[in-house]
Amino acid sequence: MGILKYFESKPLKEFSVEQMDRLKFKCRIAFVDDEEQPYVERLQKDGYSITPLEDIENIDAFMNNRYQVVILDIQGVGKKLSPGSEGWGVLKYIKNEYPHTIVIMYTGAEWSITKYQDLASLADDFIGKDLEFLDFKTKIDAGIKKAFSFKYHFDIEKQIMKKEISDASTLQEIEDIVFKYGQDHDKVMRKISKKPKEILSHVESFLSIASNLIGLLV
Repeated sequence: MGILKYFESKPLKEFSVEQMDRLKFKCRIAFVDDEEQPYVERLQKDGYSITPLEDIENIDAFMNNRYQVVILDIQGVGKKLSPGSEGWGVLKYIKNEYPHTIVIMYTGAEWSITKYQDLASLADDFIGKDLEFLDFKTKIDAGIKKAFSFKYHFDIEKQIMKKEISDASTLQEIEDIVFKYGQDHDKVMRKISKKPKEILSHVESFLSIASNLIGLLV
């Protein structure tokens, strides 16, 4: 599907394989590890927009960089921010405050997640430090695809809306409208204008994300 055809179509559809091949190099990726990661330079040479960092000193300044994918080491990261749980604590904060950010935990093969089972469930994926380059790259590509998935981002807002609307049919109605007219912001908002204000806010948030992602195709 070409770019013009994509924009002429009002429904929101997941990006095609061809579009994702272009978009993945526009994804902002942070790789946070206190040890040097040899694969980062190779990925940068391949065209990935990946920024290596030894640690996160200021979490708000870090998130203001609008990374769409964060690869986060479990140990040695976040010692000042979360000295008790290090990377796990950073994961918890990001997923609570910036739920649309993809967080992939970077772990050694010997590391057990049993102690942090609840926090581990917040992660979008895990990458083992012993992975070969192509397997490593595949994991990152999967994270990028998730970050650029309209369904993924809508489901986040939908889970919040479920706390405010118990009627499943109403939620489904909103979802149908959003994906049928999602590239026409005003039309979506007109069709759901009688819904509670809080619901409108969540839909606005999603439409903003969708618009930003589509804009990357230009």
